[in-house]
Amino acid sequence: MKKRSVTLGLITTILLSTALVGCSNGNSDSKSSKSTDEKTEKAEKSTQVKTGADAKNNKWSFKNDVFSAGILTYKLTKSEVRDSSEDGKKVLVIYTDVTNNSNKEQDPSNIYIVSHAYQKTDTANKQLLPGMVALDENADSPLQKYEDALNDKLLPGKTTQAVMIYSLENDSPVKVSFENSDFKTLGSKTYNVQQ
Repeated sequence: MKKRSVTLGLITTILLSTALVGCSNGNSDSKSSKSTDEKTEKAEKSTQVKTGADAKNNKWSFKNDVFSAGILTYKLTKSEVRDSSEDGKKVLVIYTDVTNNSNKEQDPSNIYIVSHAYQKTDTANKQLLPGMVALDENADSPLQKYEDALNDKLLPGKTTQAVMIYSLENDSPVKVSFENSDFKTLGSKTYNVQQ
């Protein structure tokens, strides 16, 4: 009986050793696979760096009405105040040319994550929410193609015209701030909305 226990113990030890060696070999394969993945990732980053003016350093800035957000660039072209879809309210419409500086499709609507509009009321400097323009007699948005452009996936190297729309609280000036990927303010632009 003792011989059988010793033999079973030896067989178990041999099997465990073999299993551990197998695992060990898997790890070294995974290391070489990891190394290959890292090289591929570096090559992809290198390719991205060469695509587009702002993508080369993924720099974020706001200067002269141009918001460079790394892989996307927003050039603010004009603004206007329009009737809102909410009765008796107005919206601020900011037109922008959006350029995709990367080699992948991008979502231009991400600008709402890193830009914020504020307007002073009697009691606060209130953050404005995205808004909607009043519909025309056919129940269509007169800015639909620009709204769609902000929400569609923008192809690599392409530019589209889009709009950002904010619901106004009153007719005091609106300050729109632009932030980097760490949510630090890079700059701002003030819009006069009095009519």
